[in-house]
Amino acid sequence: MSNSRYAQVENGNNQRLDELANKLSTFRRVNEEIGSDARADSSVMDQLQNQFGSMMLKLKNSSSRLTRSMRAGNNIWRMIGLSLLIFFIIYALFKLF
Repeated sequence: MSNSRYAQVENGNNQRLDELANKLSTFRRVNEEIGSDARADSSVMDQLQNQFGSMMLKLKNSSSRLTRSMRAGNNIWRMIGLSLLIFFIIYALFKLF
């Protein structure tokens, strides 16, 4: 083969090599973007998990306080219930007449 044929083959190989290098750099950028997105999503998930745990703890504390107050003030709850019952009876009587 002549030198011109070798030069053509070499130029073709160089073009293919440049195309492969461009594709490889594109894949690297995509991989880096995926990695940064995954880290950001992981951070958001950690924050959500912490907030959910905090909410559950607050709900548990509120529930236990409500239970203690209901046990301590049975007479108060009876009075509130009786008041509501009387209110609804009077309301129903006024609605009928």
